[in-house]
Order: sequence, then structure tokens, then C-alpha cells
Amino acid sequence: MPSIQFYKIAMKNTVKNPLRPTFKRPTFKRPTFKRTNLALCAAMLSVLGVSGCASLTPPKQVQARVIETTRSNITTAAQVSNLTQSILLSAGLTQDDCVADWTACMDGLKSAFFSGEFDQEVLALLAEMSYTRALHLASQDRCQFAPDRAPIDPYYANAPLAPEVLARLQAEHHACRREYLSALYDTIRYSYAYLFFDSLTARTNQGNALVKDNDIKAQDLYHLAINALIGEVYKQQDGAFANAKDERRYTHDKTHDQIIVSSLHTGKDDTAYTLNLAIANDPYYLQNLNRGDEHVLSDLISIYDNRLANLQVTSTRAGLGVGFVGSLQGRQTKSVKHALENALQTKTSESTSQTPAQPLHTKDDPATRIHNMGHLLLTGVIVPQGDTLDDVLSTRTFNTYFFNPYKTQNISILGKDYPLMANFSATYATWLSENNLQQISLLNMLSTSDEAALPELFMLSPYNPEQQVIIMLHGLASSPTTWVNLTNNLLADPVLRNNYQVWQVAYSTNLPILENRYQIWRLIDAAFKQTDPTGKARASQQGVLIGHSMGGVIARMLVSDDDLLIKLNELDAAQNSETGNTATHSKFTATLLSQQYGQEFDERFTLHALPQINEAVFISAPFRGTDYADRWFTRAARRIISLPLNLTKAAGDILTNADNGDASLLGSLYLENGASQLSDRSSFVALTKDVQISDGVRYHTIVGNHTGQEIDGKAHSAGDMVGAGLSDGIVPFSSSHLAGAASETIITGGHNAHENPKTILQLRRILHNHLKDGGTDNRTTDKKPSQTTKTDDSPIQNQSSTSPIPSSNFDNAQDGFDEIQDGLENNLSSDLEQDFNSDLSNHSDGFSDETAHDKQSKDKTKTNLQDDLLDDIKTAAQNNAPISLPSE
Repeated sequence: MPSIQFYKIAMKNTVKNPLRPTFKRPTFKRPTFKRTNLALCAAMLSVLGVSGCASLTPPKQVQARVIETTRSNITTAAQVSNLTQSILLSAGLTQDDCVADWTACMDGLKSAFFSGEFDQEVLALLAEMSYTRALHLASQDRCQFAPDRAPIDPYYANAPLAPEVLARLQAEHHACRREYLSALYDTIRYSYAYLFFDSLTARTNQGNALVKDNDIKAQDLYHLAINALIGEVYKQQDGAFANAKDERRYTHDKTHDQIIVSSLHTGKDDTAYTLNLAIANDPYYLQNLNRGDEHVLSDLISIYDNRLANLQVTSTRAGLGVGFVGSLQGRQTKSVKHALENALQTKTSESTSQTPAQPLHTKDDPATRIHNMGHLLLTGVIVPQGDTLDDVLSTRTFNTYFFNPYKTQNISILGKDYPLMANFSATYATWLSENNLQQISLLNMLSTSDEAALPELFMLSPYNPEQQVIIMLHGLASSPTTWVNLTNNLLADPVLRNNYQVWQVAYSTNLPILENRYQIWRLIDAAFKQTDPTGKARASQQGVLIGHSMGGVIARMLVSDDDLLIKLNELDAAQNSETGNTATHSKFTATLLSQQYGQEFDERFTLHALPQINEAVFISAPFRGTDYADRWFTRAARRIISLPLNLTKAAGDILTNADNGDASLLGSLYLENGASQLSDRSSFVALTKDVQISDGVRYHTIVGNHTGQEIDGKAHSAGDMVGAGLSDGIVPFSSSHLAGAASETIITGGHNAHENPKTILQLRRILHNHLKDGGTDNRTTDKKPSQTTKTDDSPIQNQSSTSPIPSSNFDNAQDGFDEIQDGLENNLSSDLEQDFNSDLSNHSDGFSDETAHDKQSKDKTKTNLQDDLLDDIKTAAQNNAPISLPSE
């Protein structure tokens, strides 16, 4: 085999490539300028406004073309690299000659250059040519999957083939697939031998040599061949391993701590190969991937797949191997079609129902709404057997390892550790793409279905008892998709990624906020009990709760032990005092608890802090409400929001036996939707504005300053000029400020502060500090005004996330839009709403400023809003576009 010297010969004998353009270096004579020339040049520049006499900088397009031509190879183009083309030409060969007759091509190269010894450059050449051969074979008709028989067709030209013809075609097909596998195996062996040449030959490392183009090319070839070979394994009977002998095994590979579960034997004689398949010795992975002959993955998506290439994938770890997302059969998915079916419930179906009102979801098992993501993050590596170069180049056995990249950071190859590649955003991006959560969230706001009102919890990675939990709660008219930037950034931080796991809660924001708090509390409590019944794992200690806007309001109640029934009595007394009815105010709580559903309402008004949480972050949370909820467009939008039927029936039973004053107060708490209750004049805000956070929880606030006006950069106390006029455009500082917070950060930007890079940076600081001190309660315990800091960022415009979340098929939803419109119109004009509208407009602050003109145009406004919203949802779902809706 030749040494490096044959390349010098190759380059010397290189002929011009007619397919490659040649560039002649331009020559320039140094100009001699006289004083008059300089004066003329200066005069021209003054007229033309040019900053210099002449510019010889080559255009950027030329530079890009040169780099592309130099770096191009078979992994990025249809042609092999320039160097490989030169070697082939020196041997009297072309790329087409080699793919047409591989054996003759190898013989020609050996006779021209090979001296009997392999070096790295030869290995790079053979790896590229082997992959070129694999691509050529894969494109041939005879290599495509052949059915057992031709399709039966009445036309003579497509009649079934004769048995002998079909047998010949199938034999050619199998032979081609064996050659294809052989070419992939050769690509892996040669590129692997190149990459680990020093270890295989016991050669001393070359020191600080710069990375060569061949290094990058060899790694790309290695990964692409791995990707193709694992793809064929996944295809099973539709791929190149269709006729493989599957030998089931269960042996332990101690080198990589893997369980070898299967050996695939293909070919015979010179095309005989064995591919061992091993899975990470991880209970969750073994449970989901090793199920005998069952095809447990409904899909296997590679990082080279277009479905991932078009998504925001930001959190990666460079290294060895190919990233995959395995989609498990039976995983939980949320479809637009199902949400539309829920939205189709009409007044007729409600009025004909004879089922008595039940306590809302009290008997429901929240464990059924706790979901693992249903996608496994995998990193695949294929290693040829052998510890020497000769062993690797001659082996017929290859080992495929599937790692859990969350737990494995490095992989040992020939006694040395190398980083393992990982794409930590891939499963999250895949989950978001197949669950249209934002569209579904908006549709659920219009539905009266109790099912649509139930919150759901999604674990973004397999549960790890050694990682602390971060729980995220979105805001009004939003969904977990709003956390995409924050989640990706947290996953990109190796310290946070190794110490935290993320749970995201999706809830229907039309529900009364007290009811949402109760249902979410039950859900999170069930999740901790399901994953850790003893409560002793690290995951059940020192968790972090993050809430944005309405989610922040709910989050504060999730870390409080206040008894709201006491405050409820006070509000009842104040209301009756205004009406002169002071004798009955003390009866309200007794009346409430004496009803059929007294226990259920007691559970909703008595708060219990989640014991697993000791740190909370509230972002743009309107604790004291906002006047934005009372503006005309927000009032119009919130009137098309529906309440679950079962909730209104249960609350209605209580109101039937309560006096007018009690009915109006309870009605404003349980018959107003969540959007209405965010008004700074609502009864809900009056009830909860002074909720105290448990002493065991350290908390932080992040608020927006949408004006972009600079503050002097010093620390400020609440109540001074900082809080006087600050607002994120929706929530004023006075509403989101909390005394006693460990930190309070003002971010230049609007209400979507959770998407702001400065917010993400502050959250990372908070989480790192939380790990450092274990979440110790070092907040301001004396409840003095907290210190407010202004970040020194430049003004940032308030923008919603613009990353498109691809929509699933709309199926037959087109036919149902007329029914949806009719159903929603009936629902929004229901007797229940008509019965309470007048009472709520008199006693509930949320509707107190409704004018007579508003009431007269109410039906028209509802109809227009329904039409607009349904059109938006329909268009967005069909065009994979986000939906715009007035929100907090």
C-alpha cells in the first residue's frame, strides 16, 4: 500500500478537470500616482461620496464559491472531493467508472498507487468512494424494495409477472441490497480507521496539528453511514435487513455498559456480516425498546431528517455518533381535530342532558393526565470489532450502540474517551411539532367540555429520581409552546441539564382561576406521588416553580398555605355593608359549606403549598390585576370564552339556595372565566391580592418595562419612582411587585418577558444559585421593600414567539366549521349567561363599566369575534402558522 508519497505523484500527474472551473490569478501593476492623480481622485471621491480611491476586496460570493469548491465532497454534493477526483484521474479513472465497476476501480487504484500499506489519506479516499458506491446502489431500481408479487391490474402492461421473471427480479433486488449494506459497512470501517488511526496503529499522536479537511470529511462519512445503516435496521421487512437472521441475545457489554439484545446476520461468503444491536443499560430504555419482535417505535427520526432540520434545535453537544428521536407507540398526542370535536358541543346537547351536576373532576384520577413525552432521545454509534488496523479492515462484525445521552457524556473508543454527540432539543421539538398545543389551547377556551378543562402534565425527559424538577405554568390564551426558548436555553446549559428535569403543565385558561389552582395542585401532587411514592428521592426535594402572567398568579397560590375562606367572609361582610345588609354577612361561609358540595369548595378555598417546591419565579404576574382586562377589545374577546358545563351546574346549585349578595360574590369567583378575573376590579383579585407565600419558599419576580426608558441603574425600593409608572404594557409594576422577594429584576421589554434573553439569563442565575445553596430560604424575611434592579440591556421590542409549530392534518375539520359556529353562538348566548349577566354587571367589578350601547351590540360583537377567531384557527392550522388573539 502507498504512503503519503503517492499523493505527490497524483498531484504531479493531474490533468485538468473539464467539470471544474479554473481561475487565473489576476496580476496587477503597482500604480504610480502623481500629485495631479491624487487631486483628481480626491475630487471624484467628494462627488461620488466614496470612502477610498479603489477597493480590491473580492466579493463575498467569490470567497464563498472558493471555500465551497475546496471543501465540497460526496457528503455535500454529487461529486467526490477535488483531491479524490485528482487521484482517480491519475489512475485513469473517473467517479462514474468506479461506481459502475467497483472491483475494476479498486484494482486500478492498487496497481497505480498502493504499496501494500495503508495510511490515513488512503483510508479517507476509500471511505469517500465506498459511500459514493452506496449512494449509487441506493438510487438504482433493482435496489428498491420489491413486493412479493406485482400488483394485479386490468391493463395488460401491468399484468402479474411470470414466476420466473419475478424470481429473477427478487434475486437481483436482494443481491443489490447486500452490495448496498457492504458499501455502508466499508464506509464505516474506513472512516473509523481514519478517525482512530493513531490508536489502531499505536502511532504517537502528532501533537498540535491543525484540523484537516479530510478529518471533517471522514467524520461526516462515518456519521452518514451510521445514519443509513440504522435507518435500514428500523425499516425491518421493508429495508436491507428484510432477510436477515435475527438472533435474540441478552448479554452485557461491559465496555459501554450496554445490553446486547439482538444480532442480525446478513449475506454469505464475501458479503456475510453480523450487526450486533445493544441498548443502554437503563431501565426506562430497556423497558421501551426491548419488547421482543414488537415494533415499538412508530417512527425513528434522525437529526438529518427534514422534520428536525426545519425546527428550532438549539441545544446540542458536539461529539461522536448520530442523534435520533424514537417515537413510542401509544404515546399521548393532542390533535386539533379532537379539540374541534370538543368545541362542537351545543346548547341543545347541554339542555337535553339529564345527568345531575357532579363535583367538578373530584373523582377524576389525575394520574391519567401525567404523560411522559413518548419520545426517546438516542445517540447511535457503530464500532467495527478489532483493536488493530488490520482487524478493523478485515472484520465482518460491527457493534451498534444506542446511548441515553442524558446519562452518557463520553464514550470509550480503544481506551480513550471521546464526547458523545447529543441533540437535547430534538425530542422537545418533535413533541411540539406533533402536538398543536397553541391552537388547541385557544379551541379549549371555546369548549364547554369538562375534558377540555382538565390540566395535563408533560415530562420532557424520562423521569430521573436524581434530578430536581422545574415546573412551568404558561399564561392566558397560551400553551407550553411559549416556553420553547427558555427550555432550549436551559437544556443547553450542561450544569442545569444534568441537575434539572422539566415538567410543563398545559391548562385551559378559561376556567376560573381558583378552580385551575385546585386542579393543577392535584395534578402536580399526583405526579410526585406517582414517580416517588416515598418522597425521599432528590427529585421530590427542592423543586422550582416558574409561572408567567396568569401562570404566575396560580403559581403563587401553589406555594401558599393561606385560608381564603377567612378572606371570603371579609369580602362578604364588606359587600353586605355597602348594601346595608350587615346581619347576614356571617352566614355566607356556613351557607356555602352546608351545601351538597361544601367539601369540594372548601378544598378550593383552602390553599396548601406544594412541599416539593422551595423556589419560585413569577414573571409579569398580575397579582393585583390589570386594567387591560377591562378594555373594550379584551372584554369582547373574553365574552366568547366558555366555562365547562359541569362547573356551571355545580356552582349553580349553590347559588340557587344563596341570597342575592352571596350569589353575586360566588358568581364572580366561579361563574367568571379566567380572563375576566384578571381585572384589577374583580372579586378574585380582591380575594387573593394579599396571599402570603410559605416561609419555606424563596421567590423572585421579573417584570417588564415596555417604554424602554432608562432608570439610573441603582437599586430602588418599592413605592419610589421605579414603581410609579413602570409597566410591561399590560401588567403594571405595582401589580407584579411582591414584598420580601429574594430578587426583583426589571427587564426592558413587554409582557412576554419570559421570551426575553435577559430574562433567560436571570433565570439561569437563579437556578445556578439554587443548586449552589440548595434553595435555602435567604429571602427578605422581615417583609421590608425588596431591592429592585434594572438590567443594563438595550430596549427590546415585545414580540411573541415566531417559531412556527407545524400543524398536524386537519382531517375532516373543514366540514365541521359551520356546526362549530352555530354551536358556539348557542353556547355563548346560553340561558346561564343571560341569567347571570345582569347580576354580574351590577356586583362583579369585571363588567361594571359596560355601557348600554355595549349591551345592545353584544350579540353582534360575539358573532363577529366568533367568525374571526374560527377563520384564524382554520387558516393557521392549514398553513402551519401561529394564531393571533388578544391575550394578557
